[in-house]
Amino acid sequence: MYQSSSIDIVIPSFRLDESILLNIFKIERPDGFLVNFYLVADNPSIVIPNRILELAAKNEINLIRNEVNLGFSKTRNNGIRLGNSKWVLLLDDDIVPSEKLLIAYADAIKSNQDSIGFAGVTNFPEPFDATTLALEVNGDTGHCKSATQKSELMWVPTTNIMLNRESMDPALFNENLSKGGEDVEFLVRNALLNKKKYISVPDAIVEHPWWLGGTTKRLFRYGAGAAQIAAFPSINKYTYYNFTNTSETLLLLLILSPLILVNYSSSVLFLLALILISIEFITNCIRGTFLTGKFSLSLNVNLFWIKNCYEAGYLFESLSRGRLSGFGERIEMGFAKENPGWFRLNKWKIIKMVLLIIMFTATLL
Repeated sequence: MYQSSSIDIVIPSFRLDESILLNIFKIERPDGFLVNFYLVADNPSIVIPNRILELAAKNEINLIRNEVNLGFSKTRNNGIRLGNSKWVLLLDDDIVPSEKLLIAYADAIKSNQDSIGFAGVTNFPEPFDATTLALEVNGDTGHCKSATQKSELMWVPTTNIMLNRESMDPALFNENLSKGGEDVEFLVRNALLNKKKYISVPDAIVEHPWWLGGTTKRLFRYGAGAAQIAAFPSINKYTYYNFTNTSETLLLLLILSPLILVNYSSSVLFLLALILISIEFITNCIRGTFLTGKFSLSLNVNLFWIKNCYEAGYLFESLSRGRLSGFGERIEMGFAKENPGWFRLNKWKIIKMVLLIIMFTATLL
């Protein structure tokens, strides 16, 4: 029998940043709840800070060190299985929790003992450059704040989410997923298994720092991770097919290049590819200007780049696995209903399609 008035806080950590972790360990405890920390160090070569070793020696935290680097999924799973509390709070190792984080979750528990879990809020600092502003404008941080907009959710990032151990799918996180998306796959699978959603707790807030450096690699990897989980039954029923994006259309041009070269020339093929990329950039310029209320070339360049890195990652992963069904495939990340409608339009797609039709027609006629 699990301890119903106890919370296990599981923190997988590669960095073991002492200042960040100590701040998490000092968080205010709710009355009537026992709080247990499980810090799982996933970096065998790192020197564990003395203060953290001291806390472990005093049994104020549980410190576990992986003998080899296991990755986030397996490390989280190991940390979850070590505890015995009914409630399991998953946190990243680089967040700054609000003082009342556990108080907010405890209040939610008291009102919803049978919930499968609670979705917290992860805020980011104000954007400080064109890249961070582009990430915000493009919606890459949107799911982190979903709990402020909806009362129930199918998933939120594992930077800040509490789960009911009694309702968890015993399989936990899929340990074969290494490129991202393991949080989406497990949480959606778990929600479908229980036929319930996670209750939003808007006051359960943490702040996550901006990702510094490696944005291209990160967004490409996120796209690849999304392509991986799209094949899973729990996710696949929420996929649909859409108009081709720029990466997919460039691939179509490549496939059709022999036909184009027979009827036209290599310069026409090159011009079509250039037109396609230019219109994608122009569309993102319009989108960036509309959403921010001002024109910024650096913002628009970053917006164009991060969007297409993600889409290229999805396409590359699908094709490299021989999963041709990934071409034109999208995941309805809100998971509002199964079998969502295909070929969705919005103002940005309409602008892009109109420009493409005009320019391609003018080039080929």
